[in-house]
Amino acid sequence: MPSAQPAERKAAAGGLRQVFDVQQWGIVFVLIALVIIISIASPVFLSPRNIRNVLQQVSTLGILSMGVTVLMISGGIDLSVGSAISTVAVIAGTMLKAGVPAEIAILTGLVLGCAIGSVNGMLAAFTRAHPFILTLGTMTILQGVAIIVTQGYPVNDLGSRFAYIGGAMIGPVPFIVILFFLVMIVCWLLLRYLRIGRIAYAIGGNEYTTYLAGIPVKRYKILFYVICGFFTGMAGLVLASRISSAIPNMGTGFEMNSIGAAVIGGIPLTGGRGNVWGTLTGVLLLGIIGNGLNLLHVDASFQYVVTGLIIIIAVIIHEQRLKKS
Repeated sequence: MPSAQPAERKAAAGGLRQVFDVQQWGIVFVLIALVIIISIASPVFLSPRNIRNVLQQVSTLGILSMGVTVLMISGGIDLSVGSAISTVAVIAGTMLKAGVPAEIAILTGLVLGCAIGSVNGMLAAFTRAHPFILTLGTMTILQGVAIIVTQGYPVNDLGSRFAYIGGAMIGPVPFIVILFFLVMIVCWLLLRYLRIGRIAYAIGGNEYTTYLAGIPVKRYKILFYVICGFFTGMAGLVLASRISSAIPNMGTGFEMNSIGAAVIGGIPLTGGRGNVWGTLTGVLLLGIIGNGLNLLHVDASFQYVVTGLIIIIAVIIHEQRLKKS
C-alpha cells in the first residue's frame, strides 16, 4: 500500500491544516458573546450548578456528534441515529427489566449500535442510492422496532447499577461529561494521527481519486458507519441511564441536532473537511442556546426556530466558502 500514502496525505491536508478555520473562530466568538449576554440577563447561568447541568445536557448529543463527525468527514450521512438511540435504549432497557446483568445489557447496546451502523454502511457502499435516502428508510424501520418492542410504553426503573452511568460523579464533574470528552479525544486522535483518519478525509475529499490510489473505499465506508453506530449506541445507553428510562421516541431530534452541530462546527455535507473541535463548538452553541432560553423562560418551541436558523446560516456560509475555494 505504499503508493497510496501520498494520495492520502494530499487529500487529508486540507482537513488537517488548521485546528480552527475562520468560520470556526467565528463560532467561538459567538459562543463567548452568548455567554456574556445570557449571564447578564440571567445571573444563574454562570452558577456552578447550571454549568454542570449544561455539560450534562450536551454530553449525550456530544457523544453522538463525535461519531457523526467522523462519518460526515468521510462524506457519509446517517439520519437514523435518533431512531437508533431509541432502539438501543429500549432493547437494553427491556433486557434490564428481564433481570439481565447491566454489563451484558450495555455490551448488547453497543454491539447493536455497531450492527445498525454496518447495515447502513453496506447499503451506502453497495448501492447507488444516496445515504440520505437510505438512512431515512432505516430511521423509519428502527423507530417502528422501538415501538414494537415496548408496545409504545416507556421502560422505567432500569436499576441502580445502570443508572450509575448517568448519575455518577467524579469529584465535582459528572461521569458522562468525562466520558464525552474522552470520546472527543479518541475521535480527535483517530482523525489527526491514524491512517484511518487520513483515509476519511481522502474519501470525503474525492472518493474516486481515493479508489484509484488503491484504497478499499467500500470497506472503509462501512467502517465509518460502524464507528458512528458504536457512538450512537453509547449515546442511547447514556441517555437511558441519565433519565433511568427507555422511551420509544427518546432519540427524536438527535439526528438533526448532531448533524447541525457538525455543520455549525465547519463540516460541509460533502465531507473532506472539519474536525472534532469545530463540532464541540457546535454542540456547546446548541446547548447554551437551549439552556439560556429556558432560563429566560422563552417558549420551548422558539428553540427549534433559533436552532433551525443557525443551521441554515451555517450551511449558507459553507456554500459560499466552497465556491471561493
